[in-house]
Amino acid sequence: MAPIKLGMIGCGTIGRIHLQHAASNENVEFIAAADLDADAVRGAAEAFNIPNTYTDASDLLDNPDVEGVVLALITGVRAPIACEALQKGKHVLLEKPPAMSVAELEKMKSLQGDLAIACCSARFAFLDSAHRARAIIESREIGSIRVIRCKGIQAATPVAPDANPPPWRVSHRLNGGGYLVNWGVYDLDYLMAVTGWRLKPTSVLAQGWPIAEHLAAGRVHPDSDGENHIVSIIRCEGGEVIVHERGEAVVMGDETLWEITGDRGTLKLKMVPYSGGEALHLETFDAENGVTSSTVLDRHGEDRTMSGPVADFAGAIRDRRPPQTGIDRAITLQTMLDAIYASVDSGQAVDLD
Repeated sequence: MAPIKLGMIGCGTIGRIHLQHAASNENVEFIAAADLDADAVRGAAEAFNIPNTYTDASDLLDNPDVEGVVLALITGVRAPIACEALQKGKHVLLEKPPAMSVAELEKMKSLQGDLAIACCSARFAFLDSAHRARAIIESREIGSIRVIRCKGIQAATPVAPDANPPPWRVSHRLNGGGYLVNWGVYDLDYLMAVTGWRLKPTSVLAQGWPIAEHLAAGRVHPDSDGENHIVSIIRCEGGEVIVHERGEAVVMGDETLWEITGDRGTLKLKMVPYSGGEALHLETFDAENGVTSSTVLDRHGEDRTMSGPVADFAGAIRDRRPPQTGIDRAITLQTMLDAIYASVDSGQAVDLD
C-alpha cells in the first residue's frame, strides 16, 4: 500500500522531531516542508530527503500531491493555516494545544467534511500503559470512579548563563497560555483517554500563578504573561472530580502523580515512559487483608509518545477512521482549557457548556 504523502509546516524543534520519527514509518512519506525561515526548511529537507520546500505555507498547500499536513507551529498562528488547508482538501494534524479557543476549532469543524483533523495532545494515549489502564477501568475493577488526581511539578533548577527562553512558550497572546497548555493538556487528554472519554466536565474552579519574580530571569521571556503553576478542580456530570496541578520552576522538589480512585479500588499510573519505564499499580480491598497493592505493569515498553501522532494520523487518513484525538475530542479539551483560564481570571467557578 502506498504511503500517505504529507507536508510539514513548521521546521523548528518539534517539526524535526516529527520528521525524525516518521522516517522509519513505511506508511508515511513527507514530500514537502515549509517554514518562514529558509535555512530551517532547507536544513530539514536535506536531513530527511524532502523534495519540495517552501517559505510560504500557502504554496505548500497548493501542491496537489500533498494529502495532509502537520502544523508544527505556535498556537497563535495555527488556526488560519489549518482552515486554509481544509479548504484546499488537506487532512490536518494540529500540534498541541488544539487551538487558542473553542471558536477556532468550531471553525475548523465547519470546514472538515470527510477530512481527518487530529491533535498531538494525544501523545501519551498511545502507550501500552494507557491501553492497559483503560481496560482495567472498563472492567470496573476499581468500580465507579470518584476522584482523578494528577500532579506534575518540575523544581526550579539553575539557569544556564546563555539561556534564551522563546517568547511564545509562556504567552497567552502567542500560545494560548502557559504551563497548562504546554504540559497540562497532555494530562487532560491522557486522563480522558484512559477513562474512555466518558467523563463529562460540567464546572471548573482554578487558580494560576506566574513565575515568581526572583526566578523569572533566564526561565521565561520578559514579555511572558502566562502561568507557570496552576491548580484546577473539575467536576463532572456523574459526580467524578478531577484534581489537576501542573507547575515548573517551582520552589519544591520534583513530584509526579497520576491516580484514579473508584469505590472498589485505586489505579496508580506512571505516564512518562522515559523516566524509569511505564508502571501501573492496582490497590483493592479484601476482608482479610484490607487494602492491598498489586503491580499490573512495570516495564520499559515502546515509547510511542513522539511517533504516535503522525502514525495515527496517517492511519486515520488511510482507513477513513477517527484519529485518537479528533476534532470533537479536541473541542472537549479546549472547552476545559478555556474554562480553566476563565476561572483563573474571574476568581470564580465556571460552568462549561
